[in-house]
Amino acid sequence: MSNKIKCIIVDDEPLARNVLVKYAEQIDQLEVVASCSNALEAFEHIQQGHIQLVFLDIKMPKLNGLELIESIKNPPLIVFTTAYRDFAVKAFELDAIDYLLKPISLTRFLKTISKVNKYLQGQHAELNGAESETAREEGTTTSEQDFLYIKADRKVVKLDLGCIHYLESLNDKVIIHLTDREVVTTQRISYLAEKLPKQHFIRIHRSYIISLTHITAYNNIMVEVKGRELPIGRNYRSQALEALRQ
Repeated sequence: MSNKIKCIIVDDEPLARNVLVKYAEQIDQLEVVASCSNALEAFEHIQQGHIQLVFLDIKMPKLNGLELIESIKNPPLIVFTTAYRDFAVKAFELDAIDYLLKPISLTRFLKTISKVNKYLQGQHAELNGAESETAREEGTTTSEQDFLYIKADRKVVKLDLGCIHYLESLNDKVIIHLTDREVVTTQRISYLAEKLPKQHFIRIHRSYIISLTHITAYNNIMVEVKGRELPIGRNYRSQALEALRQ
């Protein structure tokens, strides 16, 4: 069975499609299933259920890229490719894994594939109850910034990283515990782990990510944050204790 990531490339401009096809062909783990000139053609491939990743232009005739994703109940991973910056917030609302501005360089394309890999690895680890490799590795973070954007209450909410005490995964949602309130999102905790700077946040359990800044006490089995004792999971213990002792 192939372990390749099955993807499609969607753009009404032949030159833009060809550039991405050539990039993808240089990456062994990618399998380009189709190169589509319009959103309707892409819709047919996505509906078949075997596509894992879509490189999707936004401005296209008849049905644009944003409308295409809004029409699909459970879309695959989406990387928007566009010449326009104006759609970035909307793309984030649709849970796009990345947003590439044309002209797209091979270096930038490779960074996107790295991000896709880490996201998929995080999903695999959660499904198997194992320690996520992506939670230990350096990934794409907001370390250059002091805030995080998350999707909550049908809008994009800007959170000050300094106010985040810990994240708690509960059923199909994640509760972000802030200094003065709580924010609930349906985004996966593994996805949020990739967005948080690793030097300030550490995953201590399958269900918890904590801010190293806000811990008040800890031992080998728990961390105290905001007056609550949070368990350190067995699979996360070595990594968590190492970070706590630094």
